Amino acid sequence: MALRPQDLQNCDKGVCASSWFYSLWSDRCSADCAEGSRSRSVVCMMSQTNSLPLDNCDDEDKPDELMPCDLGPCTQRLEWYTGSWGQCSSECGNGTQSRGVVCVVQNSGQLEVTSEAHCTHLPRPPNAQTCFLKSCGSQWYMTEWSSCSRSCDGGFRVREVRCLQDDLTNSHDCDPALEPANKENCNTHTCMPPIDESCRDMYSNCVVVVQARLCVYSYYRTTCCASCSRVTQRDTLHRIR
Repeated sequence: MALRPQDLQNCDKGVCASSWFYSLWSDRCSADCAEGSRSRSVVCMMSQTNSLPLDNCDDEDKPDELMPCDLGPCTQRLEWYTGSWGQCSSECGNGTQSRGVVCVVQNSGQLEVTSEAHCTHLPRPPNAQTCFLKSCGSQWYMTEWSSCSRSCDGGFRVREVRCLQDDLTNSHDCDPALEPANKENCNTHTCMPPIDESCRDMYSNCVVVVQARLCVYSYYRTTCCASCSRVTQRDTLHRIR
């Protein structure tokens, strides 16, 4: 066995040859009108067998990946034009931001705003989207106010106030000094008595009757019913208070 010849030996035929391989040019131009470009893929691979892309090809011999194309001047070409996104509506948590979207017509490189009705056949880009700058942490949430407990002479209304985290679970980390009120007064105006159509002033000088304190007499209470009634109700309200 010591004299058995070897059946394997190393060999080296030099560096494997590599070449630039490229695909067919694309059929579509990058622009619908005026100047654009067509593209193709270019990779460096070994010439003899299938292999992964290499990086030892000569860059000076690399074939072009783009070629110019021109489909003619742009005339009466309609398209949607979008501005940049605006500021987020909320400093923290979810908000919205918007941008301008207009229909324009392009003539030889010049853009002119036109009616949106001319672009309805084209997909309209969104003019609003949600935005998120940072987490808000715990903050106060509240419901709408309830109806007032009274329609006049002072009532109150209430609402529910909660401190919630970002995941809307209860929290105790909100600033108590910033807690919104959960109760407030409402309808503090004086209740007006119902109008009695049969109780009217028969004379224009009933104000003199009131000033002379003549409403205690039945005659004047009848002829100056409205004026005397207001005085009586006002005096009664003062006594109650």
